[in-house]
Amino acid sequence: MPDHDLWPGVARHLRAQVTPQEFETWFAPLSMRLEEQQAIFTVPNRFFAQWIGDRYSALLGEALTLAAGMPLDASFEVARARPAPPVANQHNSPAQPQGLNLNPAYVFDSFVVGPCNELAHAASQAVADNPGRQYNPLTIFGGSGLGKTHLVSAVGNNLAVREASNRVHYTSSEAYSNELIQAVRYDGIQSFRDKYRLVDCLIIEDIQFLSGRERTQEEFFHTFESLFQAGKQIVLTSDKLPRDIPGLAGRLRTRFEWGLLADLQTPDTETKIAILQRKAADKNLALSRQVAAYLAKQPESSVRVLEGYLNRLMAVSSLRGQEADLELARQVVGPLASERQVSVEDVFKAVAAHYGLKVSDLKSARKSRDISRPRQVAMYLARRLTNLSFPEIGKALGGKDHSTVVKGVQRVKGLMAQDPELTDTVRAVENAVRAGKNRD
Repeated sequence: MPDHDLWPGVARHLRAQVTPQEFETWFAPLSMRLEEQQAIFTVPNRFFAQWIGDRYSALLGEALTLAAGMPLDASFEVARARPAPPVANQHNSPAQPQGLNLNPAYVFDSFVVGPCNELAHAASQAVADNPGRQYNPLTIFGGSGLGKTHLVSAVGNNLAVREASNRVHYTSSEAYSNELIQAVRYDGIQSFRDKYRLVDCLIIEDIQFLSGRERTQEEFFHTFESLFQAGKQIVLTSDKLPRDIPGLAGRLRTRFEWGLLADLQTPDTETKIAILQRKAADKNLALSRQVAAYLAKQPESSVRVLEGYLNRLMAVSSLRGQEADLELARQVVGPLASERQVSVEDVFKAVAAHYGLKVSDLKSARKSRDISRPRQVAMYLARRLTNLSFPEIGKALGGKDHSTVVKGVQRVKGLMAQDPELTDTVRAVENAVRAGKNRD
């Protein structure tokens, strides 16, 4: 049986056995050919092969048998990487259309792919190639500094450069909300709606900040519906799954989950090394694998922090006229890295110990003064001593909203300017944290 006769039958059986989202996510991107008694499926990357093999191998075998009328073995091969278009080369960043507020350096060429980000990268590339068709919306979620902005910007840059008529708009949920407030205040709501609903691709970052904003959520729901029904692409980022965002309307949550949810995980050491060497090469620095490995093994999950280490190393190397070798890296990065070896739990333990409380008290919902003030101190020191964002600190404190953390940090800052006793307390706790007195 020819290949082109067999695949439609296989696809029909698969469609009948899985949800439409599962089929579009895992099977629609495949192509197939026959070699003797074997069906060879070409997949976008090895993550696809592993996922399908682990979860759908029996179903795929059954579909092949039904379509071919005989048992066939299935195997996978990863599609060859396509040559990057010249306009997307990181050394020759594309000329962006006027008014597009995306970083031109954030392109697919300059994104280092590893096991931690394969699916998100493949999905972003697919969206850039076929906007509004395969994964809509595409939601990329993960912690700070793992590459969300890079990937969604690459999608936008690709679309805008490939087709000058493509209308791409990139913003954050915070900016969207602020614009809406101004539009309502100054009777510009129609212009606001036209701006967001007459685009070909809308990219919105940090949708977790829609939490609790009912008016913004209402407006964005209609914007989403308008774009989706028109077949326009929607790309979102978040620090968590939509279902884990508190205060998010159910109808928005379900729509965010219509398309593909792709997570970015903490990169392994090898991927960190590759990222550091790539970034060094982009800046015309020859970074040895030994130095890259030293930087990669620092206790950091955020690539953004590691890049900060690299930038500092480059600056000192240039100022001293000294090679960026392992010894210099230890001198420059060692003190910074040791300062960052503070976890949020270290902070909570030190604060709780100073005030005679339990860490669980800080994370509780209790709002009495004997708990709220230590909790605010914990927020302030967590922000000062760790690289966690306001939302991440709130999550660590039992799921507190990011705005509560912002207010807590500002409250302690204001009080310290007026209350020497509180200043002494905060400094004492900070010293305890740095000294590691409350670490296990």
